[in-house]
Amino acid sequence: MLRSSRFVASFATALAVGGATALVPATPALAADAPIYRTILQPGEDESQVMVTWRTKSKADEVLEVTGPEGTKTFRADERDFGALLYKSQFATATDLQPDTEYSYRVGSEEGGWSEPETFNTGSNGDDWSFLTVADPQIGVDLKVDDQAEQWRKTIGHAASHVPNASMIWSLGDQVEGWGAQVPQYDAYFSAPEIRHIPTNTVPGNHETYNLTMKHHDEHFSNPHQADDIRDHYFERNNVLFIGLDSNASSDADIARHEQFLREAIESRGADNDWIVVGMHHGPYSQGSHHFDKDVTNLREKLTPVLSELNVDAVLSGHDHIYTRSHLMKNNKPVLPEKKPQRGDVLEPKDGEALYLTTTTAGGGKYYDFTDVNNKKHKGARMETIDPKLAHESTAMWRQDYTEDYMRVDVSDDKLTFTTFNEGDNTLVDKVSLKKKDRGAAPADDATDPADSTESTDPADSTESTDPDTPEAPKDPEGGSSLSSSDIFGGLSSKK
Repeated sequence: MLRSSRFVASFATALAVGGATALVPATPALAADAPIYRTILQPGEDESQVMVTWRTKSKADEVLEVTGPEGTKTFRADERDFGALLYKSQFATATDLQPDTEYSYRVGSEEGGWSEPETFNTGSNGDDWSFLTVADPQIGVDLKVDDQAEQWRKTIGHAASHVPNASMIWSLGDQVEGWGAQVPQYDAYFSAPEIRHIPTNTVPGNHETYNLTMKHHDEHFSNPHQADDIRDHYFERNNVLFIGLDSNASSDADIARHEQFLREAIESRGADNDWIVVGMHHGPYSQGSHHFDKDVTNLREKLTPVLSELNVDAVLSGHDHIYTRSHLMKNNKPVLPEKKPQRGDVLEPKDGEALYLTTTTAGGGKYYDFTDVNNKKHKGARMETIDPKLAHESTAMWRQDYTEDYMRVDVSDDKLTFTTFNEGDNTLVDKVSLKKKDRGAAPADDATDPADSTESTDPADSTESTDPDTPEAPKDPEGGSSLSSSDIFGGLSSKK
């Protein structure tokens, strides 16, 4: 167990505001007409810190006030100067937060007024904790800002209600559509109350780059340890080193900068953590149409070998709006298992092997159909019915339910478990666990040797979920016989 002195944030159910109905106000206050608006709570450098960013119409110097059992502490706000005339973008960092403690905070000044108080709880010590990931709220597709804003609030609200101890949210790009009226799009994203109670980190997606919306992104999202020349950043929470990459930067020169940043972050902080998890918007491996894009192809060919070399454990992405789980990948080659992948798999990666997961939209604006190895789309396709030879060799599991997803990640010092749910009814999309690997182990000679099985043989590692909201994993209809790379699909029932 690493970094045992650090604590895990665990948020009480009360912070999720109870049931799903309460989490989705019919008419949320977007607050753009308020003196202080677009407030968001974000992770700091580690779990003893949080950052808060906000917009203000006041010309006064403002602060972040944090109140706990030890009293009220004041933290100076700094301004992000992007040339706005009608508002200021502010950010401040609260430090030395205590474990298992509830805090309230507000921002503003006596002269210009204060925001409404918000609360968060830092939770208890330990390396067993959970966080949430979402991707592609993408509010504003086809100009349907209100509809997608409501769905975004439903997705994140239901996720927080279903996982009330989640200590962090990772939003993996395309927070907004970008095209069209980006101001109401961003107002809508910030209307979700959970992002003011649960530290929420973001990585930029391609839609953040449209119509000057990077201005909005850079004003609002303060990332710890961010590089000067690229939006790559890292932070630590309990026993995990999180590294966010700006995958919009995908040229050879950009990938060289990503590599340098990754090496420096992992050399500096990797040994102090049980896990290394990378977040980037563009998934190198997916069954959506973006698989064939030039930028994705370059990231897949040039960046994934670096991630293997640096022993990254998992890479989480969005962009393709279709759930995809890769095989364990090493140097852009799949490590093929002996048995057909199933929901509930427990994988035992060796040195240099990483898992790649792509989740679908949290906003519901659009979904991508299964796109085969010939770049042909199959509307309404299901993994259990389509010809397995049409899937990419890298794909272990995929699913398109045409409904919004979120992912719960459960962390311990020896296992990392990723469980993806359909938002509407919390039905299981997929579940997969990684066992802790020996980072000093000798790499496998052949990355595609079926003898290097990714399946656990430990009876304690059951493929059955213990989550009361998780349905039983389906049976393997083919009896789990030895399979080639083109025969590894099946075993999922579909919702639609």
